[in-house]
Amino acid sequence: MSKNTRQFADDGEEKAFNTNKVTRRDFIKKTILTTALTIGASSILNVPMDSFAKNISLKPAKMKTNYVKTINGKEVKWIANPTAEEKLLIPKISLPLIAQDGAMVPIKMETKKLQTDSLYLKTFYICDLNNPHLLLGSFDLTPFNGKAYISTRIKLMQESYVQVLAEYSNNEVYGARKLVKVTVGGC
Repeated sequence: MSKNTRQFADDGEEKAFNTNKVTRRDFIKKTILTTALTIGASSILNVPMDSFAKNISLKPAKMKTNYVKTINGKEVKWIANPTAEEKLLIPKISLPLIAQDGAMVPIKMETKKLQTDSLYLKTFYICDLNNPHLLLGSFDLTPFNGKAYISTRIKLMQESYVQVLAEYSNNEVYGARKLVKVTVGGC
């Protein structure tokens, strides 16, 4: 006899009734069987955990010390001995020498160049080559800001050079970087 039976109601309309009811006994049998199969499979597939631990290195990754060469197709200028005019354009970075927690590292960046309609700081970029994501943040500015100054917090995974790039309205990009030592990684 089929588990799905068809019966006729009083008005002659055919209705299907589902008799697939799970009894308490069936539920207990299936639960015990599933548990036994799970335990059996886990004991068969049991691999000593020390075999996985042999390939794990607890040493931090080697710090990358490269410079960001281009951003948005524009070449970044890294100037070792800047002139007086270039000193106004190069971003100044304020970071702690040692960050106790890499999850919240305060950073301040500014340029001494006044924001004018003819030449103004368009965008600040914060980069870190040792983070999973190179670009940590970008901040757009206009001549109406008056002063090019940003203060925020960033996440750092390990000791690294934080690089700040300043893109101006004439499409020139100047860069500066500063070393930060991180005691506890934040990524």
